Amino acid sequence: MLAADAHSTRDPCWADEFFGEEHVVSTFQHLLHDSPKNVEDLSRLCIAAREDSVVLAFNIHGLMPFANNTEFVFPFACMSARQLQALRRRCQQLPDSMACEYAVDMYVLKIAPDNYAVDHALLIFAASCILLKGLCQTKTLTRGFYQCMLAENKELLVFHANAMLYSILNACAVRRGALREAMQLLNAHGVTVDLGA
Repeated sequence: MLAADAHSTRDPCWADEFFGEEHVVSTFQHLLHDSPKNVEDLSRLCIAAREDSVVLAFNIHGLMPFANNTEFVFPFACMSARQLQALRRRCQQLPDSMACEYAVDMYVLKIAPDNYAVDHALLIFAASCILLKGLCQTKTLTRGFYQCMLAENKELLVFHANAMLYSILNACAVRRGALREAMQLLNAHGVTVDLGA
């Protein structure tokens, strides 16, 4: 009975519905919901996920799990019923809220004792899945911009995958062994890139 009580007061399960192994790739895709998605946006998201704790912050559009990076919003319209229920259940457990302003908008932050952080291996796994499945690259031309899918050029895709991982790993400290665990997750989920093309 004591363990159940401790679980109900801490209850990190709401975040597991978004950042657990089963959901992390989808969550990252929804946080990058603005199209077209590019390598720079993914890299900024990964660094934000590494540097910030996950919080219960909301604007009128959805969940802003990294309150210091208000550009990343998981829209309510894209959430599953389980995710919405997990958010509602956790919000009901936390009576204290704080309203915060940024630019011309505002968000509500539920004050929680939790210190939930995205697992480093899952962060690298999600970023690799999204990158290897085909992000785009923006090129500036004299008459505007040109978007090309990285998946169309395997050499370019491998270059960006390595550059992005290097950028993430050097921009913020990840725990020892996280890269190896991420590669194991990629293999377990069958996410690979053909380097022989």
